[in-house]
Parts: sequence; structure tokens; C-alpha cells
Amino acid sequence: MDPITLAAVTGGFAAVKSAISGVRSALESADDVGAIAGHIDTLFKTHGLAKKRIKEAQNKKPPTAWQKLIKFRLGEDDDETSLANITAAKLAEKQQEEDIRRLSLQINKRFGPNTWDEILDAQKEAVIKQRERRKKEAEERAEAKLQSNSFWEKVLIESGKLLLVGLFIGGMVGLLWYIKVNQ
Repeated sequence: MDPITLAAVTGGFAAVKSAISGVRSALESADDVGAIAGHIDTLFKTHGLAKKRIKEAQNKKPPTAWQKLIKFRLGEDDDETSLANITAAKLAEKQQEEDIRRLSLQINKRFGPNTWDEILDAQKEAVIKQRERRKKEAEERAEAKLQSNSFWEKVLIESGKLLLVGLFIGGMVGLLWYIKVNQ
């Protein structure tokens, strides 16, 4: 990983660590469950962002030959395969997992066994419901668009029919007028 990618990944872990410490302090000092829930929500969001940053870093395209040449000419050394970069990212990831595990133990200790698992299950259900709701909304929008297109299609067809009837009547009137004038 290059230094910028490493900073982004470890920065995501720092945000998770900050969220974990916020939950811990809320557990120790707050009687308000809302404060704890807010910090846990921040934890889930930052944890998700950290995972996303890791995927982006792993899917990052290797530098092209020109990029390598420019880095070599400028004397920049940011080998993405260096042991130091890989070690730092992996240790930060493991530290995050350990901090979350400890937090789950603290929550279970304060609120009873399996509380953390129940929180994770509820969060998964909420994500599933949100996806279903968004999918349903997208289907409804597509249906409304289809109905709108169908309406204008019908208007166009009926207008065409009206035009044909008008042309037919105009042709008949013209024919009758021609017959009357030529008699």
C-alpha cells in the first residue's frame, strides 16, 4: 500500500477506535441509553467505512510503468508491498477487531448476555429492511414512469386516430363538393 492508502486505511481504524472509546465512556457514565446507541451507531458507520477503505485499497490498480518511472526519477519510495506498510494495515485491522470484541464483552456485562448479538441481529434486520424499502421504492418509481409513458403513448395513438378521422371527413366533404360543382 502506498502511504496515502495506508493513511486512509489506518485513519478509518482511528475513527473506529474513537467511536469505541465513545461507547465505553457512555457505558461507564451515562444512564441514557440514547447516548450509548448514538455511539454504537457511529461505531457501525466508521467500521463499515474502514472495511470499505480496505476493499478499495485491495482493489487499487497497481501503478503503471510510467507511474513507476516517475516515482523512480523523483526518488519517491512508497513500495505498496513493503513489510512495514502491510504490517501496519494488518495490525490496525486486528486492533480494531480486538477493540470491538472487548466492547461487546462490556455491553454484555452491563446489559446481560447476548445483548451484543441482539444488537448485531437488529442492525442486520434494519439493513435488510432498508434495502427492501429502497428496492420497493425503486420499483414504484419504475412503475410510475411506465404508467406515465403509457399515458403519453395512449395520447399519441388517440391523436393519430382523431387525425385520421378528420382527414377522412375532410376527404368526404371535398369529394361531395367536387361532385356538386361538376354537375
